[in-house]
Amino acid sequence: MTSSSSLPQEIWDYIVDHIAGHLNEKMHLAELRSAALAGRCFLSRAQFYIFRSISVHNSPRTEPEVRAERLLHVMTSSPHLIRCVQDLEVYAGDTRSLRALAQIPWSNVIQLTLGPVEAAAGSFILKSLAKLVGLPSVRGLVFRIGRWDATHLCNIFASCTSINRLIFVHCHPPRLVAPFARPGMPATLARPESITFSGSNPIMDLLLEPTCPLDLSCLTRLKFAEFDNPRINTFLRRVGPTLTHLHLNGYDRKLDNLDLDLLPNLTQIDAFRISEPFNRFLARLPATNSIDMINVLSMGTISKETFECAILERSMPALKRVNVQVSGHIPDWGTWFRPPPWEEAVRGIEESLPRLCESGLLRVVFVPFHGSTVFL
Repeated sequence: MTSSSSLPQEIWDYIVDHIAGHLNEKMHLAELRSAALAGRCFLSRAQFYIFRSISVHNSPRTEPEVRAERLLHVMTSSPHLIRCVQDLEVYAGDTRSLRALAQIPWSNVIQLTLGPVEAAAGSFILKSLAKLVGLPSVRGLVFRIGRWDATHLCNIFASCTSINRLIFVHCHPPRLVAPFARPGMPATLARPESITFSGSNPIMDLLLEPTCPLDLSCLTRLKFAEFDNPRINTFLRRVGPTLTHLHLNGYDRKLDNLDLDLLPNLTQIDAFRISEPFNRFLARLPATNSIDMINVLSMGTISKETFECAILERSMPALKRVNVQVSGHIPDWGTWFRPPPWEEAVRGIEESLPRLCESGLLRVVFVPFHGSTVFL
């Protein structure tokens, strides 16, 4: 029998990858910790997954400064772990926690998530934030729940030049006027390629300010949870010519207000839970549209025939694929059986959309569901 020490490291890495990929987040972290303690052959790969996402924020049991000091101690004593961290979430309103985090020489943080900063935040907090968002590795910046001050937002925008995506989750700045005068604009502006508004439509007004330190000329992807901002078409008039991907809620009645002529280069539409407003949206697409892919993330309760007609009866000369996603829970034993237990759900969607199926456009895929779904 081959001893464990003689097996190549790639085998052990594959085992850890399998654990990380086939369990939900809470379960796989527990299993990965056990694997890391089992032996050195598991340790390196397991550490990569365990430390890949780090959160330092308020919790019922531990204050953020305590968590940050503990993290600083771990990273100082084991600097090889720093490169494992790719997703960092920071409670940005605490001076001590930011001081600790700013001391760590982050080298591989790809996405940075920030909690709100109070309007009266001191210069040290803002400088620490500028250092974090200015990391060359950061590509995604997430602003989470809170009344972000427009001045602080613009200071942060001015400090990050390497990002390519912005995500706003329930952000409501109390003041919407950008504070920068044109002479004070940074020499190099961040040029995001993707922006997500989730319950944060007031942010759109800030981005429309001519002195807001962001360059939106490269924006290709736009995601909305709702279209409550009355200036949505003003925003589309500015960014519409470069947009190729639009992600929306298909049941939002305010889809009727969108001026689709402002989206001449749109090629992909992602719809979450389609409904009649989405059907009307499809019917209003210009006859010369370039849509080549429609992704449905949840069918909802709409009549399948109505949805089918909305696609097939509209001129879409470039359309190549309609992807419909079916999600559900999979028991641990679910993958043992052939056919798998979700095949019936996939077949049901295909049978309910016969014309799309016959046209060769339809593709139904099953996606395992873990925990709660958050629209971003």
